[in-house]
Amino acid sequence: MPFATAIINAIILSAHNGYVPFIGSIGISDGRIAWVGEQPIGPGEAAKLINAEGSILMPGLVNAHCHGDMTLARGLGDDLTLLEQNEAFADTDWFSTLIDEDDRFYSRQLTYCEALLSGTTFINENMYWSLGGRSAAAMLKIGINGALSEDVRYDFTVPEKLLSDKEVADFANQARSNGLVPVLGGLSEEDYAADLLQRIEAKRARFDMLLTCHLSETDWRVKHVTSLYDSTPIEFLARHNCLNEKILGSHVVWTTANDLELLAAYGVKVVNTPLCEMKIADGIARIPEMVQAGICVSLGTDGAMWNNSNDIFREMKGMLLLHTVNSGIRSLSVRAVLDMATINGAKTFGLGAECGSIEVGRRADLILINTEQAHFTPLRLGSHENVASLVVYNATGRDVSDVFVSGNHVVERGNLMTADLTEIRARVTAASAKIAAGLGEY
Repeated sequence: MPFATAIINAIILSAHNGYVPFIGSIGISDGRIAWVGEQPIGPGEAAKLINAEGSILMPGLVNAHCHGDMTLARGLGDDLTLLEQNEAFADTDWFSTLIDEDDRFYSRQLTYCEALLSGTTFINENMYWSLGGRSAAAMLKIGINGALSEDVRYDFTVPEKLLSDKEVADFANQARSNGLVPVLGGLSEEDYAADLLQRIEAKRARFDMLLTCHLSETDWRVKHVTSLYDSTPIEFLARHNCLNEKILGSHVVWTTANDLELLAAYGVKVVNTPLCEMKIADGIARIPEMVQAGICVSLGTDGAMWNNSNDIFREMKGMLLLHTVNSGIRSLSVRAVLDMATINGAKTFGLGAECGSIEVGRRADLILINTEQAHFTPLRLGSHENVASLVVYNATGRDVSDVFVSGNHVVERGNLMTADLTEIRARVTAASAKIAAGLGEY
């Protein structure tokens, strides 16, 4: 049989043809897309045949910035800004004193379960603490593809003490050997110093890694850098040769016109988390101008304490509506936002030829969306088609019925096939109870 799995009669939606939908089928072999076309695939041509009539087949979504450690803190710190949260929780320091490694492990696993069930097939885990080999295991056991972002510091409260070259090499080798993308976690603006940033950039370059950092996220962080160095954070990084195409700037809310020129000139990738930015009142990033400047923008959810959800569908709609009201009705398009959630996310991690689009040879990271529901009706093909619009404006993660990661059928008819979700939820609930018991009023 030529295909391990065939998905037939689907409404295919993908970046490769500008999101023009068509009824077609795909064949999957060895974890990759082996065939795409409008011709049907018969029962004898695949070991597993899935009739997806009435479903949209599209690339799996990419969550380019997420803190899985924070899922157990869902609902804590509501109605507080990021600075107010930092101040409110400083005395208790709950994330260091009230939870342990097992709690963080299961918090991450629940994050990845939520991601898969809502159509995300690649996630970038921004770790506050390394779990050693368990960092990769948390992803591998759930069956999601992703990147691991290891903080370049031993402890983010002691910024000048960096991981040794051997430790960075071991981390990178372990991630790559497990099929994950290794990323270094850089500094927030509070810790900017030229020599320290240059040491980190040299370490990143030595191991040919990506580096992610919280960049121009809040007005108070930007003011801190400006008061010290008479420049914006982005200008300061450029001045000290710390901007390049391997840098992933997260949030990137408070920027100037010159900042955008620098980001575009150096090929810096931007990961924006619009719902998080709204929830904690960070501000509104200049996303339409970034897109016009050719900057690669992708989407993230940040963390459950700052967003409460890890659903990239919600981020797509939030991104589009936020900038429609802030910058004008045509400042962003449905297709631009779909790019952010799929192909741009892939490009952000150097995987632009590997996933993010439904094309022969690419990894079979795919999702099916059930459209046989009231809120997907009417669905039109051909003249005045509305499929892309329905995905961005109408869909949520709950509409995802099936998910494939590297060809593996990890979600079937809404059921996670790779893990005991009941046990993981119980573990996270117990960990969250420890926090609630020890936190006190804030």
